[in-house]
Amino acid sequence: MRITIDGRVLETSGAPTILDAARRLGISIPTLCEHRRLVPYAACRICLVEIAGRKLPAPACATPVEEGMEVITNSPKIQALRREVLDLILSEHPSACLICLEKENCEEAKSMIRKTGEPTGCILCPADGRCDLQKVVTEVGLKGLSHPMTYRGSGVRRDDPFIDRDDGLCILCGRCVRVCHEIRGADAIAFVARGSRVTVGTSMGKRLLDVGCLFCGACVDVCPTGALTERAVRYASKFEEQRSFICGLCGQGCRLGLRLRGGRPVDVRPEDGSPNDGQACVKGRFVIGDLLGHPKRFVRPMVRRAGVLVETSWEDALAAAGRGLAEHKGKTAVVCSARDSCEDLWALGRLSRDVLHASSVRLAEDSAAYLLGCPDGAEIYAPPMTVDELSQARIFFIFEESLHLTAPIFGVAVNQALLKGAKLVLVGDGEYCLDRYAAVRVKAGPAEAGGFLTSLLRVLINKNNSHDRGRPAGFESLRQVLRTLPPDSPTASVKLDRIVGFLEKRRPAAFIFGPRFVAGPWGHRNAALLWNLAGHTGGLYVPVGWEANARGAVEIMAEINRGAFPRSAELNKPRALILAGPDAAFKRAGEEFVVALDAFHGDAAAQADVVLPRTVFAEQEGMFVNAEGRLQFSSAAVTPAGEARLIRSIAADLARALGAGVPALETRDAAFKDLIGAVPSLAEAIRIVRGNRPALIAGKGFAAKGFVDIPDLDMTFDPAAAFPLRDPDDYLNFPTALEIKSLRTARRR
Repeated sequence: MRITIDGRVLETSGAPTILDAARRLGISIPTLCEHRRLVPYAACRICLVEIAGRKLPAPACATPVEEGMEVITNSPKIQALRREVLDLILSEHPSACLICLEKENCEEAKSMIRKTGEPTGCILCPADGRCDLQKVVTEVGLKGLSHPMTYRGSGVRRDDPFIDRDDGLCILCGRCVRVCHEIRGADAIAFVARGSRVTVGTSMGKRLLDVGCLFCGACVDVCPTGALTERAVRYASKFEEQRSFICGLCGQGCRLGLRLRGGRPVDVRPEDGSPNDGQACVKGRFVIGDLLGHPKRFVRPMVRRAGVLVETSWEDALAAAGRGLAEHKGKTAVVCSARDSCEDLWALGRLSRDVLHASSVRLAEDSAAYLLGCPDGAEIYAPPMTVDELSQARIFFIFEESLHLTAPIFGVAVNQALLKGAKLVLVGDGEYCLDRYAAVRVKAGPAEAGGFLTSLLRVLINKNNSHDRGRPAGFESLRQVLRTLPPDSPTASVKLDRIVGFLEKRRPAAFIFGPRFVAGPWGHRNAALLWNLAGHTGGLYVPVGWEANARGAVEIMAEINRGAFPRSAELNKPRALILAGPDAAFKRAGEEFVVALDAFHGDAAAQADVVLPRTVFAEQEGMFVNAEGRLQFSSAAVTPAGEARLIRSIAADLARALGAGVPALETRDAAFKDLIGAVPSLAEAIRIVRGNRPALIAGKGFAAKGFVDIPDLDMTFDPAAAFPLRDPDDYLNFPTALEIKSLRTARRR
């Protein structure tokens, strides 16, 4: 397709808009309502252009290109129209500074008068200097206003956590409303009232807190003015630099940018690109600054003397730890964290295996082991799967998981698919954020869900769908086992018929589950059933890990433990313990010596004999494998708090204190080289990354094809037998939803 814009010719394919085509040619067309991830809306009318053969100007953001189209973007007529539209917009927006001839002379005075209640000009506005409206006024060349000013602001609303709302600065572009609906699926805000009274608000004027707002910050990020702002930085000084890092607060591995001034955090913004593509959650967007500088951070080592933990030097603490651990070689258990980088985990694993000859090395977050390498050792690993692939599914099965809490970026993918007509089946006995979108709701907890899944699998296999023609390994034996089951109840049959009807018309399916669904004696059965359903329907098997490096941790622990995944019940009462992962329920029971590698004061660290302060994710450099199986490399965005050290540095220090002759793995390069030499799946993924392609690890357990055995099909389980899980909002031993006031309010704790 060939089009001409301002006399320049462009060859293009597909159906881009005029605005997209102009940007490819480097031609700037001003706009206020357009956003790359939102459906074209054409609300602001700033991007009007002339098209040869058409009488009326057309909005460039919402007009697709056509063969032979000739477009003019900057004719005198168009420039006059843009100035008139801006004039109308500014008649309801504080505009004195926008057209002031002396505005450049106000720079020195801004810091003195910024903290006003309601902005009446740019120098009083929290968005000054980063406002799209300012940029458009300059680009269009508006010098004066001809319409009378009608201020429609109702004051700044400060009754919600994290976000301030100022109607007086809103230009009704609709970005916030659209991102809340099209991307996040919350629908917390909308246009309210009619005519000149229209504004962006909530149902019945309620607080965001009372209308289902997720406080993801997406509306704040897309607002072109200061109508929506982050309260904590509303009047803060402008940042000087931005550093990129991987968020460690859940298993999504979002890439965020930490903005700093004088080396200190100002705020956090989600970055474009995989996996989050400009989106974040309430924790990643608003909580990280409070987490990094929280008063409960450990900043110096501590040693127990006369029954009391006292601060000391690193040399003294390491010597005490070395003496205590040396007495219990071979009888020491080590608890690691799937929130640490691959290099840190490997260095600690090498210390445990090669120096301490540890009796057990396990992950503190048992959910990682339950999800990716079933508790009894069966290897059902998750195949690689991208967020984009998930968004292409036509029917979703979600089992016992609130995605907005535990996997918000997966939740974004599900919401976008639902808007395109996908169906949702919710299985669980609780209330979930996606309840209103569910086409079918199955009330069955993790202990009872096996009956529903086996019945569904039996119906699908007996129908002998086209996916059966290849007859994968184990197909016939699975068919025979399923035939022995008793018939379904009439109620279950009705739901099964409807679900099967959906599956026959909608492919692929996505089977999404989290730790709660497999954290119990029913875990292997449920995981195996979902694996077989995904394989039979050609669908996606999607475990939702709660830890930033769950997949990498499982690969590393499999190598350290030679394929085993020990749980806390299998520690065999060790004589000594290194607690390097979260264990809020830890109670000392017979351990003669405990070393805690911790970042926050808590009950677990309070029972230790030695506490060694460790870094948190924003202070670490290393490799993480997120919930997709995607390898990502994070940089340290800030210097460690106090005297905190990296886990791999602490492991090397302990090895030296124990007189070990193994090579120290404290440098990132040394740990990385040793790691990829020992873990084949990571080595293969690294090879792909170096070929400039995204690397998704498959995991050594994904070698088995076809169906897997389903254990104990006729077993019933007591729901009370569920293994205890931490709160998904916890980070290490720090309960963010309890310790950080605004998050506690948002979560209603």
